[in-house]
Amino acid sequence: MEIRQLKLKDVEKVRELEISCIKEYFAATLENKWEDLPEEWKDNLGASSKNHFKAYLDSGLSFVAEEDGEIYGFIFAQMLHHIADVNNLVWIENMGVHPYVRRNEIGYRLLRETLRKGREMGGQVAHSMIQEDNVSSIMLHKKIGFFMDDRKVALMDLQDPKLKL
Repeated sequence: MEIRQLKLKDVEKVRELEISCIKEYFAATLENKWEDLPEEWKDNLGASSKNHFKAYLDSGLSFVAEEDGEIYGFIFAQMLHHIADVNNLVWIENMGVHPYVRRNEIGYRLLRETLRKGREMGGQVAHSMIQEDNVSSIMLHKKIGFFMDDRKVALMDLQDPKLKL
């Protein structure tokens, strides 16, 4: 499985996988059914939507996991500047792995590559919002070394010399 930077040619396959992951989350957490949501909402959900994809494509911090031309995982991230007294914050918007290949370290490798590249680009802190009921994501972030608080905000000091990415 190759971890590589997101490319324009990935938009359709990544969109399909991201929407699949969003639907899975909605089915488990929301009272509303996917079909009941307004089309405009569904079209704008996710980092792969038409309104958001280009920013993540251009960021240099978004990656996919690909094998034999198929996309099995994605991570959307970008560098934000001058946020909460931090000059360069790696903002991790969303990530997902196809259900058939979960628990094979694909998410770990995607997250690690984003953090490595973010640090290389001058990132000082990484920020990843995690739903409090997403135990798998919480455990993944802890495994990599993120600090977790009660709000399930995952933070990592990218300037830490002990950090091994």
